[in-house]
Amino acid sequence: MKYEREQLADGFSVPCTRLHLAANGSASGAGGLAADIFRLVDSEGALLIRDTGLRSPHEFAAFLQEIDFLPHSYVGGTTPRTEYAAGVYSATDLPPDRCIVLHQEMAYLDDVPDYVVFYCQEPAERGQKTNLLGDMRAFTEALPEHFRRRFRGKRARLRRRLPPAGESTGAYKDKKSWQESLGTGDRRQAQTIARQRGWELAWSDDDYLEITQEPARFFRPHPIHGELWCTQALTFQPESWRLMAERDGRTEEAERLAGTMATAPESLSRMIMEDGTTVSADECRTWFKMVCDLETPYALGRGEVIILDNMLTAHGRSTFTGSRRLFAALGDRATAA
Repeated sequence: MKYEREQLADGFSVPCTRLHLAANGSASGAGGLAADIFRLVDSEGALLIRDTGLRSPHEFAAFLQEIDFLPHSYVGGTTPRTEYAAGVYSATDLPPDRCIVLHQEMAYLDDVPDYVVFYCQEPAERGQKTNLLGDMRAFTEALPEHFRRRFRGKRARLRRRLPPAGESTGAYKDKKSWQESLGTGDRRQAQTIARQRGWELAWSDDDYLEITQEPARFFRPHPIHGELWCTQALTFQPESWRLMAERDGRTEEAERLAGTMATAPESLSRMIMEDGTTVSADECRTWFKMVCDLETPYALGRGEVIILDNMLTAHGRSTFTGSRRLFAALGDRATAA
C-alpha cells in the first residue's frame, strides 16, 4: 500500500493514503489491504484515508466489515452515543460547547479497544479544527518521575452515579442513563453483566445506580512499542472536570462544580485508586497541563477516515460552533491462530 506522511502540525505527522472505498452504494476496495492497513497502524499509530467516496455510516460499516474489523463492545462506556449502523456510533452526543480532552478510548476499563476509527460525513463549518490527536509515546516519555513511581503497577476503579432513563441528570452527573451504559433495562441482566466484568452495582430508591467498575491499569504493554501510559484515571476526577469547564469558558459550571466538590464530593464521578485513596488535585493539574500541551488540532475532511491505534494515538475534540457529523467505531486486534 502506497502512502505519504501528512503533516498535521509541527512535529506531528501521520501516514496518509488515498483509497476509493465506495462503489454502487457499498464500501469496497480495501479488503485486500487489510493486513497492510493494520500493520501500518500498529507501527505508526494512525492511518489517514482520503478520497474514500463514503457517503453514509452504513457505507462506513461496510468498509469496516470488508477489512475484517473486529468490533469492541461499548458496554460500560461513558460518553453518550447513538448507534447508526452495526458497530458504528456517533463520535459523541455531547454538546459542541464542551471540549473532550485527549484520551485513549475506554481506558477507565481494563479491557480497552485496540483501534478507534473515525469517519467524517460532514465536517465542521469554516474549517474549524475540531479533531485533536496526541502521541502517547511522547506523553509517556515526558511523564514526571514521581508519576512513574506513584502509578506504575497500580490500578484504579471508576465509580459513577447513573440516572434512570428519561430523567434529567443535572449539571455534573453522567449524561448516560444506567440502561444506556449497561445495554439493558433489566436489573437481573445488569447484575449478570456486572458479575461477568467484576463490577459492583447498587440502586437507590429513586432508581439511580452507583456502579463501580473493575480495576484498570495506569500503564499497559503495547505489542510493538512496550509499556505506555493508558488510563483515564486522571480524566475522571472532579478537579479535572473543573479545569475543563474553565478552559471552555463555562465559568458558571466551574464554580458550581467547585461548590459540589466542597459540599458533596461523594455525588461526583471519579476514579478511585484500588487501595481506596484518591488522586490529588495537584496531580490532576499536572496531568491536565501535559495533555493540553500534547494536543494537535486538525480538521478531518468530508468522507475521510482515520484509523488510530488506541494506545499509541490519543484523540479528543475541541469546542466548536455550528454542526458536524462524525462517526466512530471501536475494534480489537486479531489474535494469532
